[in-house]
Amino acid sequence: MGSTATRSVVRRTTAVLAASAISAVGLAACTNGGGAAGGSGGGGASDSLTMQFAGPPVSMDPAKAGNGGSAAFVSLAYDPLIYQTGEGKLVPDLATKWQYVGTGNKVFEFDLRHGVTFTDGAKLDAAAVVASMRYFLKAGGGLVGNVGSIDAVTAVDDDTVRITYKQPYPIAPESLTQFFGIGNIIGPKGLADPKSLLTSSDGTGQYVYDGAKSVSGNRYAYKRNPKYFAPSAQHFKNVSIRIIGDPNAVLSAARTGQVQFASGDPQTAAAAKKAGLTVQTAPFFNWSLMLADRKGTVLKPLADSRVRQAISLAFDRKTLASALGGRFASPSGQLVLPGIPGYVKGGGYDYDVAKAKKLLAAAGYPHGFKMTVLTQSLIDPNTKYSQAFANALNAIGIDVKLKVESTGIAQFAADSQSKKYPAVIFPTAGSTLYATSAQISSGLFNPFKSADTQVDHILATANAATGTKQEQLYEQANSRYADLAWVVPIMSTLNIHYLASDLKNVTSSTINPNPIPTGPTSELSWARK
Repeated sequence: MGSTATRSVVRRTTAVLAASAISAVGLAACTNGGGAAGGSGGGGASDSLTMQFAGPPVSMDPAKAGNGGSAAFVSLAYDPLIYQTGEGKLVPDLATKWQYVGTGNKVFEFDLRHGVTFTDGAKLDAAAVVASMRYFLKAGGGLVGNVGSIDAVTAVDDDTVRITYKQPYPIAPESLTQFFGIGNIIGPKGLADPKSLLTSSDGTGQYVYDGAKSVSGNRYAYKRNPKYFAPSAQHFKNVSIRIIGDPNAVLSAARTGQVQFASGDPQTAAAAKKAGLTVQTAPFFNWSLMLADRKGTVLKPLADSRVRQAISLAFDRKTLASALGGRFASPSGQLVLPGIPGYVKGGGYDYDVAKAKKLLAAAGYPHGFKMTVLTQSLIDPNTKYSQAFANALNAIGIDVKLKVESTGIAQFAADSQSKKYPAVIFPTAGSTLYATSAQISSGLFNPFKSADTQVDHILATANAATGTKQEQLYEQANSRYADLAWVVPIMSTLNIHYLASDLKNVTSSTINPNPIPTGPTSELSWARK
């Protein structure tokens, strides 16, 4: 990887899927007020921005927070080292330049911006960054499995930090953006008292979290940071995130100006457009059935690869995608979709009920079996996706009972890792096969700690390679995952957002489908026309 700060480390031409690993997350938003008209930058900032999110944050501590759309809770108050734009480009934020050292993608260095201070008054330097990154690695957050096998984080000098990986890590620059957690730098005061991060913030971001004006689970308020290094990028005095989960309530709030940015839904998109809202879409989720109990610890049948392969054949993906998402969904039979390195043309799972039943019979289950599947109603409102997936399995003799977690993604993540449930319904999201494989080998996607030496060897070789050789190895890994049938992709969906007609600088893409309101320059920060 070169040192140029404007190069994107991920290139995608696919029309379906997107960046942002999901390993745990909630969607959310809040407010300390209603609508707003926008202001100019810097000292001229005079108005507020109100966003919506479907549920409360996993945590307000950046080291334990979620990613995807919920990254906004942290990004408002904490700058990342490298900023990923809506178009997917990587640009300087707290880090001004970066590069791999030597060959093999195992040593990575970056230089820090001068003249930056935390809200506690401390200076941003290499020692502070190293302390923050080390805290992230030990904090036990849900994103730690996505940042590579880090051996050491050290300060080369006051302005330079070095990360050394135990194994090749080909996406180091991307991992330091706002979506991976480790790159969101916490100040010394916050690190000295991590519990304080739940009610206040200690970052270098455009805004400061105002716990006194926030109501947990309802609204989260932020006020302008007077110490921000680029005041011209601060287009609002206040920003808030409101928690609204019901799609119809979200539409109502957006249509009446109570929120200026909201998560959309296929069922309300037409009404939103008719109401004069901007409807913005980008590929994102790959909805999948995670067959987590691959050793048969809780449910013996899942230990047999023939059973898992039978399950993979039970879904009429084209019909399901059309019925559940219309033009906002597409069938998906592989861990990655067309255009992503590792996609195998003609590969993946087909739909074949007769073959599925034969496989079950050969495995000793001619009459099927019962299976409890954990799901949630936060990003699958009314569990319409989950119910449809369960019905498909019923057709091959598998009697599915859905266990629906409705209190939030944090509890859902805890339940999924409790080893009580043999299968889980949740989407993956990744801009590379490497990112997706990291998700399914850790956290809520792999609570029973399954491993496969063959796929591990292929990926280890691929991660140290480049170019065509790397792509060929990713294809081999994707094919191996299909044989294992640990994860059964079913359909991909577009991320849908509703924007007030006068909100500008909001962009999204297949690489970054989750717009973030702050950026290191005026042009990258949201504003009002």
